[in-house]
Amino acid sequence: MAFAPRKNALFTRLIAAVLLLAAMVPSAQVAVATAAASASAPMNATTQYRTSAAALACSRSPVAGFAKKVTLKPGLVFHWKVVRGNMLRGAIIAQATSGAKNGWISIAWTKRPGKMYPADAVVGNLPAPTAVKAYAMTGESSSTVKPSSAFTVTATTVARKSRSTVIRFTRSGSSGLSPINYAGSNNIVWAYSAASSQTFGYHGANWGSATINLAC
Repeated sequence: MAFAPRKNALFTRLIAAVLLLAAMVPSAQVAVATAAASASAPMNATTQYRTSAAALACSRSPVAGFAKKVTLKPGLVFHWKVVRGNMLRGAIIAQATSGAKNGWISIAWTKRPGKMYPADAVVGNLPAPTAVKAYAMTGESSSTVKPSSAFTVTATTVARKSRSTVIRFTRSGSSGLSPINYAGSNNIVWAYSAASSQTFGYHGANWGSATINLAC
């Protein structure tokens, strides 16, 4: 009988532990089910390229006149070379597999990682008459994307082939909403028009953001 209080205390602790475990089981089941659903859900091919905190890996460009390149998404590659110290020669090469076929393609330098504005954009328009121009982006709607004179875009060409589209340009980078950092990291956003649209407007899911090091 002397051990009864001790046994009672032990029994009370055991009951409390069982009740606590029972309360935790549903939460654990929910957590496991959520993780399993996330793992089994198919990843959108565009979404996985939306943001990248680390700089994209660059490599030597095989295109004459350019020094480096980065893959923005499968089939969409940006090539560049810094010329005269304060000018950037760039090219966006879009394979047909990228989904960028008609309409427009753009690349922009933005102040805020993963955000579309404020930014300086180079937009290449594919339908005739083709054109590559400078734009200032101060919002997310098409009405806030307007021609810019804060930086220049010269030596522009748009070449369309059966399996690819190539947009070339040379732009100044010391001015604008988001000046280019030639010696280090740059926040960029890229986009191209929706498949159903050949005019400048909303891109839908066809966009992404990343960081590129121009001095890589």
